[in-house]
Amino acid sequence: MRHTALASGLSCLALLVFGAGHPSRRPAERLTISHPQANLEQMLHQGAHLFASAHYEAAAGLFEAGLRQAQAARDPRLQVLFLNNLAGCRMASFQYRKALEAYLAARKLAEQRSDGRAAAAIWGNLASLYSLMGDTQAAEAAAEQAWRLAEQNPPPDPRLLLRLATIQARRGKLATAWPLFQRAIRAADEAGDDQAYGQACRTLGYECVQAGWLELAEQMLLEAFRQQRLAKAPDIYLAYRNLALLRMAQGDLRAADRLMEAALAAARARSALVPLWSLYYERGRLRLRQNRLPDALNDFRQALDLARRWRLEALPADNFRISLDTGIQQVYAALTETAATLALRTERQSLAREAFEAAEENRAAALRALLEQEARSESRLSAAYGEILAELHGLEASLWKRDDPALRARLREVQRQLVELELEAGIRGGGESSFRWEPRGRLLERVQRCLRDDEAFIAFHLGEQASYRWAVTRHGFAMARVPGRAEISSLLRSFIEAARGDAVEPSGRRLYQVLFGSLDAEFTRKPIWLLALETDLFEAPLAALVVERRQGRPVYLSERHALQVVPNAYWLGSAGELGWDGEFVGLGDPIYNLADERWVGRLRPSAVKSALGLLPPSGQVRRQAELELARLPGSGREVRACAAHWSQTRLLEGEQASLERLREAVSRRPAIVHIAAHVLERGPEGTQALLALSLDQEGRLQVVGPATIRAWGAAPRLVVLSGCNSGLGPALPGAGLLGFSRAWLVAGARAVIASLWPTPDDSGELFQAFYSHLKKWRGLGSRAPLLALQQAQRDMLASGNWRARPSYWAAYFIIGAH
Repeated sequence: MRHTALASGLSCLALLVFGAGHPSRRPAERLTISHPQANLEQMLHQGAHLFASAHYEAAAGLFEAGLRQAQAARDPRLQVLFLNNLAGCRMASFQYRKALEAYLAARKLAEQRSDGRAAAAIWGNLASLYSLMGDTQAAEAAAEQAWRLAEQNPPPDPRLLLRLATIQARRGKLATAWPLFQRAIRAADEAGDDQAYGQACRTLGYECVQAGWLELAEQMLLEAFRQQRLAKAPDIYLAYRNLALLRMAQGDLRAADRLMEAALAAARARSALVPLWSLYYERGRLRLRQNRLPDALNDFRQALDLARRWRLEALPADNFRISLDTGIQQVYAALTETAATLALRTERQSLAREAFEAAEENRAAALRALLEQEARSESRLSAAYGEILAELHGLEASLWKRDDPALRARLREVQRQLVELELEAGIRGGGESSFRWEPRGRLLERVQRCLRDDEAFIAFHLGEQASYRWAVTRHGFAMARVPGRAEISSLLRSFIEAARGDAVEPSGRRLYQVLFGSLDAEFTRKPIWLLALETDLFEAPLAALVVERRQGRPVYLSERHALQVVPNAYWLGSAGELGWDGEFVGLGDPIYNLADERWVGRLRPSAVKSALGLLPPSGQVRRQAELELARLPGSGREVRACAAHWSQTRLLEGEQASLERLREAVSRRPAIVHIAAHVLERGPEGTQALLALSLDQEGRLQVVGPATIRAWGAAPRLVVLSGCNSGLGPALPGAGLLGFSRAWLVAGARAVIASLWPTPDDSGELFQAFYSHLKKWRGLGSRAPLLALQQAQRDMLASGNWRARPSYWAAYFIIGAH
């Protein structure tokens, strides 16, 4: 019979992985304690017993008292144990920020005293916490470090190996994770660790269900259920839940229903702190399969109410907010789609409003919470943050040129360091998000109050089976069903290809009909459309959609409506009274290669010898820069021509188009920053898009990415990015459009104009027209940029030359507050 040895020290909250279930919640390993104070050792034993019995608050009280005594005794070893155990209690109670703070403090002490075993366990717990928040990349890096330390300090805990296997499975690497699962199960069995063995079987079974390996899943989940029933495990509800998911995947909905009810009953009986939202969500999915839509909707409402509290505990770093919101998006999407389906079946307007409000709350919370966190942590980032950020961008630029495994490994480590610095700054910033959802039925009223008589707000939710569109004016509201994500994505791909090739018909006409064709005149007669988009829709040049054909030519959407993308409905009315007086900063024509005569880098001995006639001309021996790009001479003409429309100007060209000069200019919070430069698109996994600035004196390309822009904590009112693909980034459900646009908005910009694809390097005729109109309409406040962009696009259409092609003017869009 397997036995479980109670640890006298470190209670490791192992394998607390989002979606697969919570841990067995028992002390993880035996650590010998040599401290003479027996009462502290007794406190550790008592706390571990309370922890294993799921009395987390009582255990936390003991560990806090023990920590104070260990600190008074100046015993760092005991401090590590108490801190880690306290963090485990906080994590089990879903107090993730407090858990993180204690884990980081424990790890720092463990590493200071070279305690490899303790550090391995703490790294493993951090991996669990990161995975629970949805950031599997950070979790994998932490789990790899935990296992490295564990192997260096034998015998290694099999649960650390299981944690690494689970995280790799979550990252879509189940084939790679499979042998790790086998090793972990075998090691737990040989060690006689019942709970680790059961947990390993349960976790592997869950991952097999997700992968569709149902035969193996059944074997693993039944074994886990047997072990947990025998052990009377407190988390038996997870065994019921996982078996319910298996039966649902097998099509046995009746058995799945019984098992899901058993899971909920066991969870409710155990503790109010059980993550019931995930169980209600899974039961809602089951009820959808049973065609019990009203019951499913009630489950999704319950799940969402509980998930909102979970969301407020998100760790204070952008990666975690993005990942968590992408995960919770499943709950929002299920509620949105179920309410919308019932609304159309029953013609109940209240359900249509509920669907609309769920979709908009989902879009809103991620960005709103990040804006608040950036404001709190801006001044608390350590000096090392900037240095590590610079290394990050250097690595990304190098990877853009060549994919090297060593560089990728270093990139992951640097990303992990940045995340932890952001977390520490966020913890010091304190406070929880002030974002609160509107009471049911109130958001629509708020949106209608914010809209003017000539404006319509149009929002989309893309679902797998069906998508939905909501249209709102001051006095109108309508919801309609549109095709599912796959059909819309196919139409979008055809349209984008056609628009880039200047052949927008018939694909532009067909897509317009699908997205907007069923709108009533109440909405189509509004000259200003404010759009809340999702995923693939961000990539579409909506301005080039074809409304109709008149007098032998297509009539484009931009001729009928001024278009602006807004992050979500909560951003309506958030721009305030914007003025456009202030400085215009233009950055263009950077030095991109060593052949550029403007480059005045440091002279090398070879260059000196060349000057003395001892070597061939310097141009033949000059070293190659790490990364060189073609010069953009037209970008200099563009920023100078645009600046001519403004009274206060500052131009950054040539060597002045540097990272430091741009940062200094942005810190003055000018009215406008206009950047005409290359954009390096996303390269290998883990890299982000980068703005390419001038070479430095060593011949290295200076770059700036979204993380740097966010860290500046300052921004102009309007940012114009005329570089190729400057507006694109990953677009995730629940998190919105990422990349430069989001970064500038988080830093404080009120609007961003960017491009969807490369446009010709000319003198910027479109932007000259834009600034001419912006200057004329500057008194219109936040509406001025979108109206100026619309008129500039119309001017290009009327030009009669190549600039009248959609491939030129339709590439640009505006996103921001209104």
